[in-house]
Amino acid sequence: MQISELLQLSFWIDENIKTTQIPQKYQALQTGIQQNVNARNNQPKQPFEAQKNAIIDAIKVVDTSGLTYQQEDVLSLLNITQNIGDEGIDRIESILYKNSLDVATAAAEIAKISQEINTAVQKSDQIKAALKPLITTNDEGELEKGSVVMRVHFQNEAGMDNVTDFKKLGNSWWEIGRGIAMAHDSAPEDIKVVGASKGSIVIELAVAAAIATTASTIILSALKVADRVLTIRKKVEEIKSLKLNNKKLESDLAKEADKEKKEGLDKITKEISVKLNIDANGDGEKVKVLEKSVKNLIEFVEKGGEVDFFTDEENKDEPETKVLKKNFDEIKKLEKRVLMLESKNP
Repeated sequence: MQISELLQLSFWIDENIKTTQIPQKYQALQTGIQQNVNARNNQPKQPFEAQKNAIIDAIKVVDTSGLTYQQEDVLSLLNITQNIGDEGIDRIESILYKNSLDVATAAAEIAKISQEINTAVQKSDQIKAALKPLITTNDEGELEKGSVVMRVHFQNEAGMDNVTDFKKLGNSWWEIGRGIAMAHDSAPEDIKVVGASKGSIVIELAVAAAIATTASTIILSALKVADRVLTIRKKVEEIKSLKLNNKKLESDLAKEADKEKKEGLDKITKEISVKLNIDANGDGEKVKVLEKSVKNLIEFVEKGGEVDFFTDEENKDEPETKVLKKNFDEIKKLEKRVLMLESKNP
């Protein structure tokens, strides 16, 4: 993760957690419940519905889709993810209703959440205080105007365990970079390796925003195809579960899913070519390497590899960067939907 990326996350926490007073609203809910714990037997119970609704209204609109995968990982490490959005709402409702906890235990559990949020905000403030003075230096290296970092996560079936995997995946990504770069009249050498990290192996590439946008368009289009294919396959499973004994319908739908995948993926190269004004007759070599690039990138994502994008504050308002961000937001939403569909399909 780059320094400026971590700093941007602290600004995100300021805007989405501190400014919306989520810590105070969790504290208000805990206080409301605690009043009932402290009440004497002859005292009436104090309602805390308003406090509960206030915190739920605040956390349900927190949108993390604009964060990179590594920023999301840090958000989770800070114990913020589990206390915002749908996860946060589920946690509150489990404490207050689903698990039938006594009021004292409920108060203690909400107090725990409140402490997690407060600690996270304090750590974010510390990060900001430590990093903000450093961001003016060139230790990290500023991106050129119109450039972004494309972060490639080699993981799951697209992971690297040995040098043979390294050679294979390295060659695959050379073909991906070459195809997309040529489509933009650039050379593979224009894609710079600017960083790497361990764990699941991550390579950071500095690329022109236009190249990153094309890569994101390919991934987004492939996910849309996957969404349609998995939806069809889900219908097949539903028909099987109904035990209608209609094998032909099952078979036809299964074939339709395979056809949808093949035709959908074939269309991606054509759509990219049209968008970039690549003539199949006059630019045959470009089309050929672009097809290979699209195929390799789709295979990489299908095997569980991830690609995300990051840019400096100075570049975030560039038109190409805005398109890239929009694509990436859609990619993350579709990824979640596709994962849900995959979990429901054997």
